[in-house]
Amino acid sequence: MGRLKRWWVSTWQIWLLATGHIFATLFLSNLSAGLGQINDPEVRGLAQAVNHLYLVITSGPLPLRRVASVLVVVLLLQSLRRPPSRLITDLLGTLLSLRCALQFVLLNLLLLAELKEGSLLLLQLLLFLPLITLNFGWLYWRLDSGSRRQGRSQIRFEEEPPHPFDYFHVAAIALLQFDPSGAKPLSRRMKTLFVLHGVVMMDLVALTLSRAIGLANA
Repeated sequence: MGRLKRWWVSTWQIWLLATGHIFATLFLSNLSAGLGQINDPEVRGLAQAVNHLYLVITSGPLPLRRVASVLVVVLLLQSLRRPPSRLITDLLGTLLSLRCALQFVLLNLLLLAELKEGSLLLLQLLLFLPLITLNFGWLYWRLDSGSRRQGRSQIRFEEEPPHPFDYFHVAAIALLQFDPSGAKPLSRRMKTLFVLHGVVMMDLVALTLSRAIGLANA
């Protein structure tokens, strides 16, 4: 039973990370053309530079992108038979965190810039929300579960021991309350991560509201 539980947790983790990468890829799919809609040439140049850096770091040349896509598919199929190694899931999770951070910068540039077409901004925002939820949920899960295997915890839940879903529920609640609730951070690292998550959500809401008010007054 213990082996079956470990297999299920590892398999669910790899599929959730793959879902996050799908949202990250969709965010990127029409972004390059959309950045040309920014009216301010300086902001447009900065956004295109960040987007180019994002492509170089996370995607690389086109053949490498295809190899990476094939690798993810192979890992997903392999996970049906046996759980992937922790190194593989950590690599996918770290890459997702990197993609999330760079896309957060790009989304802020879109929210601050004057765009010729507002639908691009709405689409990118809708794609980013599930991405950031999956990313922070995985971070909470990975850090706390690793500590619990060593006999200590970084997050205290109302119901112990926590289910893997609980970490993603905490991350999803931050979409509505700007602060992860339903759990209490115990370590400095986790407290910092909770604050960072809240700041990111408040940043997105504040910029979105300011953009909406600006459009209403235009």
